[in-house]
Amino acid sequence: MKKLFFIFFLIPCFACAQTETAYIQNGNQAAGSKDYETAITAFTKAIDINPKDANPYFYRANAYSNTHNYEQAIADFTQVLSINPSYPNASYYRANAYANLKDYNNAITDFNSALALQPNNAELYHYRANAKSNSGDYAGAVDDFTHAIELKPSDGDLYKYRGLAKVNLNDNKGAIADYDVAARLKPNDADILFYRANSKGNIADYSGAIIDYNATLRLNPNYPKAIFYRGNAKVNLKDFKGAIADYTLAAGSSPNTPNLYFYTANALGNANKYTEAIDYYNKAIEADPDNAEIYLYRGKAELNIDSSKDAVNDFDHAIKIKPGYTEALLNRGDARVNIRNFNGSIDDENAVLETDPNNLRAIFIRGKAEAELKDTASAMADFNFVIDKHTTNEYAYLSRGMLRSKENDNADAALDFDKAVEMAPQNKDVYLNRGNFRVKLGNYDGAIADFKKMLLVAPESVAGHLKLGNAMILAGQNVNAIGVFNAGIALNTKSAGMYVGRGIAKSNLDSYPDAIADYNRAIKLDSASSDAYANRGNTKAMMRDYSGALKDLDMAIKINHDNDNTFFYRANIRVKLKNYSGALDDYNSALYANLDDIKVYAYRGYVEGVMRDTASMNADFRYSAKINPKSELTYVKRGAVKTYFADFSGAMYDLNLAISLNPKSAEAYLARGKLKIAMGDGDTACPDLNRAFALGSKEASDLIKANCMN
Repeated sequence: MKKLFFIFFLIPCFACAQTETAYIQNGNQAAGSKDYETAITAFTKAIDINPKDANPYFYRANAYSNTHNYEQAIADFTQVLSINPSYPNASYYRANAYANLKDYNNAITDFNSALALQPNNAELYHYRANAKSNSGDYAGAVDDFTHAIELKPSDGDLYKYRGLAKVNLNDNKGAIADYDVAARLKPNDADILFYRANSKGNIADYSGAIIDYNATLRLNPNYPKAIFYRGNAKVNLKDFKGAIADYTLAAGSSPNTPNLYFYTANALGNANKYTEAIDYYNKAIEADPDNAEIYLYRGKAELNIDSSKDAVNDFDHAIKIKPGYTEALLNRGDARVNIRNFNGSIDDENAVLETDPNNLRAIFIRGKAEAELKDTASAMADFNFVIDKHTTNEYAYLSRGMLRSKENDNADAALDFDKAVEMAPQNKDVYLNRGNFRVKLGNYDGAIADFKKMLLVAPESVAGHLKLGNAMILAGQNVNAIGVFNAGIALNTKSAGMYVGRGIAKSNLDSYPDAIADYNRAIKLDSASSDAYANRGNTKAMMRDYSGALKDLDMAIKINHDNDNTFFYRANIRVKLKNYSGALDDYNSALYANLDDIKVYAYRGYVEGVMRDTASMNADFRYSAKINPKSELTYVKRGAVKTYFADFSGAMYDLNLAISLNPKSAEAYLARGKLKIAMGDGDTACPDLNRAFALGSKEASDLIKANCMN
């Protein structure tokens, strides 16, 4: 029995020693098959049998790491090191576990311990560098990658990741040098080329960046970020069409790319496709409704399509999200000028100037609002300040030019418009504004030249065609004007203004039915077109349908009480009907709508003369001559009223002067012909009347029949 007891006692002890080893072997076999749960169970039983053996803790820690249970892995690696502080790789692997938990400080401490044991291990430097990068110590990371490269100079990944660390130190040139080496060592790694492209973009080598993005996509066609960032590079090269194509391609493969809709919208805006841009800003806002910047940029796009009320609402929203948002305040002030909230505009720009006293754009916009409020002194001071700071903004010169024009400082205004053209010869607005100024001065040939240049810069500008056609009408080039309006209608068949302009040209060519048809078409397109009613009324007056003419002009005034031409046309009809007081009222209303309309002063002066109000007459003629001393119209009308007063020598002086100023003025030759008839000199009147008729005067025809056909 004693012997049997002894054998029974030894069997469990022998089984115990074998079982720990067997469990470890079973655990390692399961781990090798990636059955980590079984491995963990086996290692746990081995630990239960012998809790002072470091090996099963180490093996179980690795198994936990492979199941991403890093907390348990760290606990086991810690147990290993408590049993054996020099256990191979325990500190190294625990460092990796800490790194996976983003506990980079403890990871670095463990990498330090591991390197003390293995100072020539390139991987340890590599992983410690990763931990340093992740903790923001990019300089330390670069040092570690450099040590690793010294130990393993043919490892392309080391150059690749050192490059990334250098980027975070803003050393993009150094990063590119590392990527160059990495690309030679790993020619099929698309990421390296992508990273190099990004660094080239960071140093404004956008063409080089695009070459690398293209190479990235050749290696990996399914790389949405490469497409997206290539689009960004194209934006910086102002290749907005190419950028839009890239953003669209990126959206097809990765629609959730951050800021994709926003950047697409910006590219569309830069390509002047503002309506499409707004559609994408809408999508961007849907994805990120609390981003003030998106509302700001949608507002800017709305400003460019004259949706100023919508723009103000967007700027309001941006400011609500981000109180004191300078850029939004600046642009809201600009939009408020367009909706005639001039005081609100000034408030916005003053708010900007409180934080940025030398913001030239804010001062310029404030000047525009002040000019609209007729605070000429303040507006001029603001425009002068902006220009004195050597602005590169041509609009400052345009605005000062327009202000000087309103003040009848035409010589200086001309200099400002010329400077704007010199500064920005590719900006259609400089030609538009100088052309308008030249129209005001009666320099129709100069205006035509400007509007033609405008169309060279912007050949699809409907406004440019409209301006050019109208200037040609004023210059008596009605046939050419019709061709321009036809081209404009081809661009936009729904432009009521084009049909109105073409109607005026046809009316001037005595094609009254065709003109009426064009006005009717304009009214059908836009029933609120006061210009269509006004000019249809004027054409009816030419057809001597004064009743129909007055009906149309009354409608035009009802639609728009600020249309000076409407009052002018009605006044002229009333003159023909000898309703001089009614005509005077209409001329007054025309000037109330537009104080700078030079022709109204001249015509009103004539009526005042007929009504024997010589003081007012002389004041009007003086003012008309002051506005534009080279306009023949003042002297035509003054000559006509002097003829009425039988001041024949004074009339002859004025009419000769008018013809010298504009040898193509049909009205001047007509008035001189009438003067000669009044003087009883019918023979010399006929050449003048024939010249007036040749230049387009209908009234001259009747006078020729009465005086020159014998």
